[in-house]
Amino acid sequence: MTRVSFSGQEVSLSYIWQWYRETEKAINHYKILVINSLTSGARMPDTFLSMTKDEILEHFTGQQEELEKLVSFVASAEASLRVDYLTRVYNKKKDSISRNFRELYQKKGLEAKLNEDILEIWVSSQPACKSAVGDFRGVLRLRHWLAHGRYWTPKLGRNYSPERVFDISKNLFDALSADFSGAI
Repeated sequence: MTRVSFSGQEVSLSYIWQWYRETEKAINHYKILVINSLTSGARMPDTFLSMTKDEILEHFTGQQEELEKLVSFVASAEASLRVDYLTRVYNKKKDSISRNFRELYQKKGLEAKLNEDILEIWVSSQPACKSAVGDFRGVLRLRHWLAHGRYWTPKLGRNYSPERVFDISKNLFDALSADFSGAI
């Protein structure tokens, strides 16, 4: 059995949330400094020299929107789910989810798909988590769109703010918590 060498570099949902909030504050602080330099006569950063106030505000709105797209709690959640899957396989745990994961691993190995395979086992083993898994699958569509360059118009069905993605990811792990062995 070829084993994945875990990097140990995955980050928790709470770490990403803290990073997002700090980065959001930094963008807002920088926006205020730039706007204030328009009226105070302070040195304006070169990027904004030829911009009007409205153009500067539009620039920072774009920065905020980009931050919201790029902060992806779902990548952290995906890593936790995959590490849990492989850990259960490697450690040959005896619970039903682990046995199902070993069967999946025998068929697909590292090619097991998160959405179709791993999450399906969770739903079939723990029907109470079906709603949380369904919400998370919606977030996976957002992640797929972001990861593949955003070249098509996504059909996401709802707006996924960072707060919503964080809540959906956290709800998933809360629903799995009794049996989930991964790090969140």
